[in-house]
Order: sequence, then C-alpha cells, then structure tokens
Amino acid sequence: MKKFVLEVSEGEKNTAGEKAKNDITNILKGNDYKVIKLNLKENRLGKLLFTRYEVYKKIKDIDKGDVFIIQYPMYSRYATKLLLNYCKKREIKTICIIHDIESLRLYKNNDRKIHDELLILRGFDFLITHNHSMSDWLREKGIKVKISELQIFDYLNEQKAKENAKEKNLVFAGNLAKASFLKKWNINKKITVFGVNPEKQYPQNVDYKGVKTPDELPEFLQGSFGLVWDGNSMTTNSGIFGEYTKYNNPHKASLYISCGLPIIVWEQAAIAGFVKDNRVGLAVSSIYSLQEVLSKMSEDEYLELVKNTKEMSKKIRNGFFTLNVVNQALKSI
Repeated sequence: MKKFVLEVSEGEKNTAGEKAKNDITNILKGNDYKVIKLNLKENRLGKLLFTRYEVYKKIKDIDKGDVFIIQYPMYSRYATKLLLNYCKKREIKTICIIHDIESLRLYKNNDRKIHDELLILRGFDFLITHNHSMSDWLREKGIKVKISELQIFDYLNEQKAKENAKEKNLVFAGNLAKASFLKKWNINKKITVFGVNPEKQYPQNVDYKGVKTPDELPEFLQGSFGLVWDGNSMTTNSGIFGEYTKYNNPHKASLYISCGLPIIVWEQAAIAGFVKDNRVGLAVSSIYSLQEVLSKMSEDEYLELVKNTKEMSKKIRNGFFTLNVVNQALKSI
C-alpha cells in the first residue's frame, strides 16, 4: 500500500487557509506520503476544459488499495467530484481532511448547495473533522462514513517562542473584516492587532501593527493571551463567522498556541472544550467578563496556563494531531 496526499494550487494566497493545508501536506510528506500536485485553472472555462485531463494524468500512478488523502474544500466542486469518482472506480481509498464545511457557513440557507456538499462528503471512505460538534452535525445530516476528530490544527512554526506575561497586551491576528468587534473595544486592556482589511481608525486601546504572513506572524506575537473571537459583538461571537465557531477549530488558535500564548475563546465555541480540557487558556461568556476573570487570576494560575501551552506547542509544531488522526483513519479503512 502506497500513501499519497493531494496538493492543489489555486485559490487563496498567503492566508491562514493556505498555511493550514500546506502544513498538513508537509507533515505527511515528512512521513512517507508522496505529494500529488494538481494545478487547477482559475476561470470556469479553464476548469471545464482542463480539469479532467489534469486529474487523470496526475493520479494514474495510484493503484488499487493505495491511500489518497484529500484536503477539503479544494476550490472546485467539479474537480472534487471528478477525483472521487475516479478513485472509486480504481478502488483507491480516500481520506478527507476537512478544513471548512460551507454548509455551516456561507451556504446555511441554500438547501441545494447543502445537499451537493453532503453528497461530496459521502463519497469519501473516511472523514477527519475538526471536533465532535462538526462530527455530530454530519451524522445528524445522515453521513454514514467513518469519522475521527483532529482536535486542533497543527501549526508548523520554527520561530523561537517569546516570553509572555500576564500584564502584557492581548493579541489578535486574522482577517479584520470578520472582527468588527474591535471597533467597540472599550475595556481597560490593550490589544495588539495584526491582519488584512483594518478599519481606518480603532479605539485607543487597540494597537494595529499591520499585515504579516502566516509564517512571519510568530516572530511578532508576544503578549498575555491570544484572542479567538469573531463578529461585531463584544458579548458573543456573532454573524455568519461567529456562529461558525460553534463547529470549527479556528486556525488562529493553533497559531497562538504554537507561539506559547494561552488563548481566550468564546465559551460556546467548539474549541472551548479543548481549551478547558488541556488548560491552555480561558473560555469566557463575553469580552466584558474577561476584565473580571483576569483581575482575579493569580500569577501562579497564569504561569500554569503558560506551562501547559508550551507543552501543547511542542505537539502542534511537530504535527502530532495530524499524524495521530491520520493513523486512526489508516487503521480503520
């Protein structure tokens, strides 16, 4: 049995989504997986004309009984269906590592697209989801495919971790178009912010530091906690992307932990369970409640969180969670 992982070029550039997929490819590549590179055309006509040829050409050397890991979504539903049908005909085992389920985000009210996405996911032999909440949703929707949970994304990071301290600023990194709560930042705690699409002006306690690539960011992340928050509200995670945190594992959580930064998450977010179980941060009901929580936290309590986060950082930097769940999948199929 040979093992392969798909690398698709097209789609986002220099984003957290690209970083997450590249890291998984590199982790598996370092563990005896051969990389299959699929080049998709960016325009619709190009996809229709060249995708079939590209798929057949690139996977012709994968044989019956081999294992093919595909990271989903791969920018083209047409290419995904084509690839899955071809693998099924050739009796190639397919493992899907899910990065996003658009039915839980952008397609929430589109029954046709939800049906289409679920149909694609049913075509895999094994699904790797973010967490139990995502797995439960898929099972509720009638998915019978075997499933295991990643728990948290790995984050390859060669930067030396900075020394973090309770009295330092909070840290936030991400697409600031999804973080309009920062315009309402009126608590007595400073926050250092990195990301694209900033507002023209932020409140006094928001210190915007510009744009860094996912690989550059760890060099600049130093503070007390990394904040994982979405939407326009200080009291809850709101909007499409805020609601999505009930099911997904935000990649920025992995970024922060890889830097030795304990994290702060919304208590209803799916990743809150991981944070509490591993004691790598705080789960709060609102940003306003954070003031009281931090004021009551002792230095020893904070240092315990830092210690746990540094231990978790070693796992995340070394691909522990990817390899662990992929090995579970291999045993199952």
